[in-house]
Amino acid sequence: MASKQPKLGARNLAYLALCQIEKDGAYANIALKQVLNQYHPQPREGRLAAELVYGTTRMRLALDHILKQFLNKPLEELMPELKIILRLSLYQLHYLQVEPYAAVNEGVSMTKKYASPRLAGLANAVLRNYLRSDRGKLLPTKDDDLRQYLHLALSFPEWLVDYLLVHFSPQEAEAFCLHANQHHGIAIRTNTLKVQRDELVELLAAEEITAELAGFAPETLLLSGGVGNLSALDLFQKGYFAVQGQSSQLVGHALSPRPGSRVLDLCAAPGGKTTHLAALMGNQGEIHAFDLHPHKLGLIEDNARRLGIDIITAAAADSRHLPESYQQTADYILLDAPCSGLGVLAARSDSRFRKEITNIDALAQLSYQLLAAAATYLRPGGRLCYSTCTITEEENAANIRRFLAEHTDFTLVPLEGLIPLMPEKRGRLATGEIQLLPFDNDHDLEGFYIALLEKQK
Repeated sequence: MASKQPKLGARNLAYLALCQIEKDGAYANIALKQVLNQYHPQPREGRLAAELVYGTTRMRLALDHILKQFLNKPLEELMPELKIILRLSLYQLHYLQVEPYAAVNEGVSMTKKYASPRLAGLANAVLRNYLRSDRGKLLPTKDDDLRQYLHLALSFPEWLVDYLLVHFSPQEAEAFCLHANQHHGIAIRTNTLKVQRDELVELLAAEEITAELAGFAPETLLLSGGVGNLSALDLFQKGYFAVQGQSSQLVGHALSPRPGSRVLDLCAAPGGKTTHLAALMGNQGEIHAFDLHPHKLGLIEDNARRLGIDIITAAAADSRHLPESYQQTADYILLDAPCSGLGVLAARSDSRFRKEITNIDALAQLSYQLLAAAATYLRPGGRLCYSTCTITEEENAANIRRFLAEHTDFTLVPLEGLIPLMPEKRGRLATGEIQLLPFDNDHDLEGFYIALLEKQK
């Protein structure tokens, strides 16, 4: 008989996930999911563990800046386990304002358990000295130095701060960082092949989950507060909904493929937009979904199966070099291009630390190569939707300008599928492209770029 895993509290669960992130380079969401699946905590403990993992990861630069002020040696020389525990404890004290006694005692106890009993005194001293300090002076303010404020107080890499300050106003740069540091709830997409949105709201309410109408897409719902492990819900398993960002759900409506069409999705995994296209087509027609990574095809196939979709065929391929048989055959093409992902940092706590400024130009070039290849797969009169989840000119509008200059048989066409959903943005949508900025809307939308191109007959 397999031994039963011991019950662990939220702080211990968070520590185990943070260790995977710090030591093994694991992605925060994957590390947390692995720990929660292993120890099966009560929902309340799981929710707190998630807050601790994502918050500690997101605010790492600010936490390290504070810690350095209470250490007698460089932070880098600390035992990794102790460094993780101090960050975790400090996050609770500085950002969550939990009961100081509990946070300090738990931090000292964890130091003895995971690091060394000899280091318990150091952990206790650092945390208590923090509590005795003038906490309002530990981090730079925007009045002191805007760049240092965005870098250290709001915890963004210097290259990203510099990019924001060059391309946006100081107020916009700050708004971008503040938006990325907040939790905006979990957006889900109603699977209209199985249920209507209002009905899904009632079904979720029966599970004690509050869902609110949100965004612009008619399928969107926003789950606020702690919702636990959504994938374990019976409603999820039955395929009543998919987890998908609010802006991401607009892409399918931008392309609006007709039932019975032949569609290519060139960078499809994990299949959120692919399955949305299938739903909009009434599960009639054919969708060929490609991804460069063979191990990701299962994600597309599993999502399609769960959602009751049978018109998707997934294949591993470099979409820059599809077989000759795909030339000029598609009625519609979706190219949700590889990008820097700067528009969705709020949903990915560790993403800001996994990128460099050089990524932007490299990804813009890769996306353009995919865009140029997509042009050859589209039949005359067909439509191509180009989208990214980022905010950079290089990856977005600049790519479209270059494409139109080099492909004179293509034109931008109005985003007619979005105009009924976003009438206040009619003027921008009529141009055939729109840049959504995370700090420039009242709907907490992620940063996204969408352009719609048509190949002349």
